[in-house]
Amino acid sequence: MTTAIAEIDLDKLLEAETISRETVLHIKAQVHSSRENREKLDKKIEALKVDIKKEHDGARAKDLTLLLGICKWVVGRIKEAAELLKEVKSRKLGAYFLGKCYQELGDYNQALECFERAKKTDAEEFDIVMDIAETKRILGNTDDALKIIKSFSHSHANSAELYYQWGHCLDDMGEYQEAFNKYEQSLKIDPDHAKTLFRMAFNYDMGGEDEKAIEYYEKCTKLQPTYKNAFINLGILYEDKGKYDDAIFCFEAVLDAEPTNVRAALFLKDAKASMAMYYDEEVSKKQGKESEVLNIPISDFELSVRSKNCLEKMNIRTLKDLTRITEADLLSFKNFGETSLNEIKIILSQKGLRLGQALEGYSEADLFSKINKDQDTDFVETVSELGLSTRCRNALSNAGIETIGDIQEKTEEELLQEGVKENYVDELKEALSKVGLSLKTNDDCEADLEENATE
Repeated sequence: MTTAIAEIDLDKLLEAETISRETVLHIKAQVHSSRENREKLDKKIEALKVDIKKEHDGARAKDLTLLLGICKWVVGRIKEAAELLKEVKSRKLGAYFLGKCYQELGDYNQALECFERAKKTDAEEFDIVMDIAETKRILGNTDDALKIIKSFSHSHANSAELYYQWGHCLDDMGEYQEAFNKYEQSLKIDPDHAKTLFRMAFNYDMGGEDEKAIEYYEKCTKLQPTYKNAFINLGILYEDKGKYDDAIFCFEAVLDAEPTNVRAALFLKDAKASMAMYYDEEVSKKQGKESEVLNIPISDFELSVRSKNCLEKMNIRTLKDLTRITEADLLSFKNFGETSLNEIKIILSQKGLRLGQALEGYSEADLFSKINKDQDTDFVETVSELGLSTRCRNALSNAGIETIGDIQEKTEEELLQEGVKENYVDELKEALSKVGLSLKTNDDCEADLEENATE
């Protein structure tokens, strides 16, 4: 259950002789629930650093290193925590929290080794055993994980964590209804069990049941400490429903806690842009399309290796860069010849542009106008122009699909095999049909094979 927020006495709690895993988890919950407690812990971290410098090798130095490593794990400075805890991994508590660090860093074999080391003195410590089972499952040893979990099904029948881990194993095995039943048992025992709430939300999200997903993600975001991915996923769902203020709040909440989070920053930018789009939707759409043409990267086009290398060395990355350089400039570069020049000209002409155009007194707006005159305004070049939902765009991006050309090289079956959910494929097909395009069919594939055979 959620722990009540209270001021904590860190000096009393962080005593090497008496500190336990339970105490550390209590500190973490309180620190993430209160700005005052977080500031206290930050000061404690600085004090521990000073104390360590005063100590030489010995038990006291090891005690302080252990406490500093644990404190850094609590505040999310995982890599720093791991480096400190490596020095005290011979201690049970050091091994355990080093295992937690490795888990968060994705080094699951090392995590498993640390957890095994931590439980050597007491094989019946349930929380460590559940960490071992979870790590085994992540490593793909689902049968071993399930065997461990079931061995505690009688002695810990009232444990929400046990049913969560059991359900996750069944999820991974494709036994979705049984997994759902275990998650429900977990929440009956503890309605605020964070892992179970997030997993339920995620499953509803992937299944396209947005309202249910939102309900469970919202429950996650009210817990302390919170799941940053719950905020991000909830923000995406809000954005899809046009609740841009709520989406922005979610992404900003992540950035408040973790200013360098790249995903949250990108989604925040997208949500803010979506709000701005409604100020003058037609103008915004037109300008976005024009900007995309000029900012198309050179790497999107099929050029010879020589041409690509030369352009890269000249720091030419986009079509806009090419409008700012002349033929003479290109030809003066070593190894850049007429063949490469003609390749570039063809690319630019396809977009209604030419070399040196920006040097002829054209403003960017003039270039946009030129593009609109020379191109069909309904022509769609990138996935972002199809008006897809954020989650659909993300699913396509994860499959390496960014341009219309990428899409037209894929069949429906190939998209499904690459992890794009069926509801997103349907959304994509509908969007393509509106602009007169479609996915590749099996007949197209056979025609390609015949053509290649003929060649």
